[in-house]
Amino acid sequence: MEALQAVVGKRDSEFTGLKGQLLKHLGTAFFFTVFGLLLVAAGERHTAIMVVTEPLSDVFFACALALYPVGVSASHLAKMTRAYRAGERFELAGVVLARYGREGAARAEAEQASSLEGRDLVLAMRAEGTEAVIERFGRDGAFRMSQAVYVATIVVFSLAFVLMLVVAPL
Repeated sequence: MEALQAVVGKRDSEFTGLKGQLLKHLGTAFFFTVFGLLLVAAGERHTAIMVVTEPLSDVFFACALALYPVGVSASHLAKMTRAYRAGERFELAGVVLARYGREGAARAEAEQASSLEGRDLVLAMRAEGTEAVIERFGRDGAFRMSQAVYVATIVVFSLAFVLMLVVAPL
């Protein structure tokens, strides 16, 4: 195994960044969709349990769309809030970092690209971008912007979940 690693070199996981988030979301959606379809098939095969399987399949289809974004946003929001209240560094929402931290990330890439590579360079760019956002808006402003992004994501996908449950029986 070590010989293979020496030939291939250090690799980053494919489950990092935006691509990783999309793969995880699609995997979760796929699981809930397939399980919802299995419930529909069970209800059609055994008509006595159709009363239970139809509403459950609707819930699973709604979960396929909304569960992953709501769960991830709630988790990030809780982690960010704990770090903020403890006075520690906190991770900004990706949208905030992409919108306002580009200059810092570009500066880090220009200065450190020769000495760092892969995940280490991404972490350095993220840290410099975060510092640029905090410098521009202050610690409280950066926190409030990230908090607003996470809360908006939770609200939008929760509404989508409820809408799917309301529309499904129609």
